[in-house]
Amino acid sequence: MAGPMRLLSQGGASLVGIALVLALAAPGCRRGEPADDGAGAGEDTAGSDTAAAPAPRPESWPRVLVVTPGTGPALYLGHESNAPAVGYLAAGTRVRMESAPTNDRVEVLVGGALATKGWVPLSRLGAYAQERGRVEGTRAYLAAGDLVSLAAPEGDTWRIESRPWLGGERFLGPFVGTFAAAQLASDPPEGEVEGLSPGECYRLPAGQTVTVYERPNGEAIASLPATDPPLAVTVLRERGGWYGARIGFGPYLTGYVQGALTACDGEMPAPEPVRPAGGERPFWMSQEQGNLHRVAAGTRVRFHGRTIARLRGEGWARELGRQDGDLVDVFLAADDGAAIRGLVPADSLTLVEGEAASAPAPEEEEEELPDELQ
Repeated sequence: MAGPMRLLSQGGASLVGIALVLALAAPGCRRGEPADDGAGAGEDTAGSDTAAAPAPRPESWPRVLVVTPGTGPALYLGHESNAPAVGYLAAGTRVRMESAPTNDRVEVLVGGALATKGWVPLSRLGAYAQERGRVEGTRAYLAAGDLVSLAAPEGDTWRIESRPWLGGERFLGPFVGTFAAAQLASDPPEGEVEGLSPGECYRLPAGQTVTVYERPNGEAIASLPATDPPLAVTVLRERGGWYGARIGFGPYLTGYVQGALTACDGEMPAPEPVRPAGGERPFWMSQEQGNLHRVAAGTRVRFHGRTIARLRGEGWARELGRQDGDLVDVFLAADDGAAIRGLVPADSLTLVEGEAASAPAPEEEEEELPDELQ
């Protein structure tokens, strides 16, 4: 997986690229660093802005949303399309909805050990399915506990986006359809739930892309990538060389495939996680280079002169650069839930791995030369 700073430097979702443009416009800033103009110093201004306040959350939307799986940055400084990305949020992180959807983004408050406020793409916010069922209007299928993105309420249903997960960072779709509003909630279902239909595990042909059809000889609805080892699917029926399959690890895609499928050696394999757990250190710290520091509890993180986050406990940070004013540009996290980029005071950092900043060498007194050498 590419490091967060490298991912953020690619395409329209660029943190480094966008921050670079903004930083170059700010006097005294180094290239690519979060600009700090001194505004808001010492104030808790997380999420503040001089622009007009966003419209409040509509009553039809839930107060609490859940971050859905995805890749790339999820947290932005504003709702504008050119607002810089400032961080990542892991799937399953609960957030409080603070505004109406604006420009396909929603302002949210992220609690936990790294408290922050920012704008998240609507496609990365959703809820858990409480029961199994088809996403109406699509061939996507949900098991109880699957996460989907909420797009808009439509009476007693929600228009949602489902991204069938193939394991790791591979997703299909999105497939946009409707699902019963009563069967979506911000918490996973409790107690026993109805399981999925049983089937047999088969592997797709190795080294080949495979087309998924709505029905035998019907419309093509998706293309499955060639992978090594090849993808495994759950075959629910086979007739005339057509395999009716449930594809993915939840959410799912259902449809028909053809080809030389082979029976798995055992049960359906466990999926590779989107992001592995970090263990002693947050996962994010393994994805970036630079000196590793512990960050003091209570430290405030700033980006473009605004306080965007505060550590409630000790955190971890990778040093990305230093800036005038005793500020350090860092990639920071307290756990696997969230990671952001910003500026912190140098005295809030304690070096764990790397090289300590070297003090300037003391000036040597100039030795008086003998007359013969003058």
